[in-house]
Amino acid sequence: MKNEKKYENLKKFTSEYQPSPEAKSRGWERRREAQRIMDMVGRLSQITLKEMQDLLEDIKTHPERHSVLENKMARYVLKEKFTTDYLDRHISKAPQEIDVTSAGDKIEGIRVEIVNPRDNDTEPKTN
Repeated sequence: MKNEKKYENLKKFTSEYQPSPEAKSRGWERRREAQRIMDMVGRLSQITLKEMQDLLEDIKTHPERHSVLENKMARYVLKEKFTTDYLDRHISKAPQEIDVTSAGDKIEGIRVEIVNPRDNDTEPKTN
């Protein structure tokens, strides 16, 4: 196969070529942190508007009780961008499939024609 040379120097997936336990721990920690943020956003998006206003007021009056992340997430949930991001993540963007070339007909093949041939050629070349 033509790709064999390209991939011959790569290490194979075996038990000998695994990430170190420290690298695995760091990877799991990143995953837990991402899940913690998503859980916080989920909780904040479910509270009432009155509770959100009380939370923002408490953040202003007692900043020592709240983390920077909680402050950022509380403000983010109230923005219009949050709705767009949430819908894109959980419902997915609408598929875009527009056929502008074949009017719905199946394309059987493509013909390439050279319109301006060189001076020493007598006929246009086609494939």
